[in-house]
Amino acid sequence: MSFRRRAVTLASSAALCLGVLALTPTSAMAAPSGCTVQQGSNWASSLCTSGTGRHLVVVRAQHYTGNILITGPCVAIGQVSKTTVNWPVTYVGSAGC
Repeated sequence: MSFRRRAVTLASSAALCLGVLALTPTSAMAAPSGCTVQQGSNWASSLCTSGTGRHLVVVRAQHYTGNILITGPCVAIGQVSKTTVNWPVTYVGSAGC
């Protein structure tokens, strides 16, 4: 194998390894778990009690112009993400942020 071919192979291998490392999730990227959601007549909330990272409440509501998404603040595990809703709610969930 020529020097040039070895250099290209080595450079390609290094680039591939760096790409894999960049895409490997860390603990900060782990999803929250143990999440529960609640809703009232004009509010919705989520609480995640385990996992790592942060979470927020996600609400889909029926606005007169069509469905809209409303989110609460991005909060740490163990804290409540809450938002108010002024239209009929069609879905309430939580998501990592």
